[in-house]
Amino acid sequence: MLALRYLRSRRDEKFVSLIGWSSSLGVAVGVMALIVVLSVMNGAAIEIRDKILGFSSHVDVQGAGDTIEDWQAWLDVIESFPDVEQATPYIISQVLINRGKQSVGAILKGVDTTRAGRIAGQILEGGRFISSGEEALFEVVIGKDLARKLSVSVGDAVRIVSPSGGVSPSGMAPRMRSFKVVGIFDSGFYEYDSGVVLAPLKSLQRLARLGDRVGGIELHLLDRDQAPQFAAMLRGKLPVDAWVTDWTQRNRSFFDALKMERRAMGVILSLIVLVAVINMIASLVMVVMERRKEIAILKTVGATHASVMRVFLMMGVMLTGVGIVLGASMGLLLAWRLDAVLAWVESVTGITFLSKDVYFIDHIPSIVDPVSVLLVVGISFVVGLLATIYPAWRAASVPPADALRYE
Repeated sequence: MLALRYLRSRRDEKFVSLIGWSSSLGVAVGVMALIVVLSVMNGAAIEIRDKILGFSSHVDVQGAGDTIEDWQAWLDVIESFPDVEQATPYIISQVLINRGKQSVGAILKGVDTTRAGRIAGQILEGGRFISSGEEALFEVVIGKDLARKLSVSVGDAVRIVSPSGGVSPSGMAPRMRSFKVVGIFDSGFYEYDSGVVLAPLKSLQRLARLGDRVGGIELHLLDRDQAPQFAAMLRGKLPVDAWVTDWTQRNRSFFDALKMERRAMGVILSLIVLVAVINMIASLVMVVMERRKEIAILKTVGATHASVMRVFLMMGVMLTGVGIVLGASMGLLLAWRLDAVLAWVESVTGITFLSKDVYFIDHIPSIVDPVSVLLVVGISFVVGLLATIYPAWRAASVPPADALRYE
């Protein structure tokens, strides 16, 4: 009752009350900003990871050289593990794609069309993936952004130039071949959609004159989080010249950078809460100065040192609690609907917040992490509570005789 009464302003103490409630509003803004930013960074990390693993392998197996000759025996060993959902041999080559006056560098990836069910599910146009017949050896599927750059649609032909050329009377000459576009895929990852072309494995073997050799074997596991453990186990089953890597190794620096940015943003935005807490200390000290007479009367009628401290601790808890509840509610609501809010702002202002030509994704994902929210709420509450200890101690230390001497 006393804490609520002291927080309510009298006519001559409105400024003090305003400072107190403004500090509570500052806590709310800080908590809201922390929840939204951490949700965005958490969503971006998950979105990028899903995009990468939706198109690339969980575990990759390569040989000592550029190709694997006895790859079928390696494939039999790999497929003997029940954890493997799919294992696909592949070949990757840097090529130049030409159509008319347009030429774009890209990665040509040859895959076993009978084992490409994951990729087939991402076909946007064309309705099918490359067939497995002999007539489909020189059919390709390209990304939607690459198709836009080349002005290519389903049914058009593109010319692919491979640098692995043969010897001619004038020296080394690149190999060229015309391919028919039978599908356009949408992986949701701009780096793939703008620079990857998929073709049958045998067509790349013919184009590069590799015979029956492949460049490597990519694996998709039933549980991608077990990729490091599975890769370590697989190294002991394959020949010593096998090079086995998992997706955490290939993208370690990238995901470590995301974690570091998330921590840095959390520390920076915590300064908002810190500033609000400092304002709270100042406002409570001013309340103590304004209420010296009331505190002295309370101690005169029997209030103890601890009971006076509890009154002002309760004031700090109320200010901090109101700010945390308000900030957490607004932060969770904004994080939940952030994508829709930003899409509306983009449509009204014409400003693009996240360009897919620059970033890995073309929208701002937001996924609330309950652990992060609890940490933000808990730390903010503890900091706010610690900030009230000094004002409460000052209030309990008011000597009744000095405060009432001239009353």
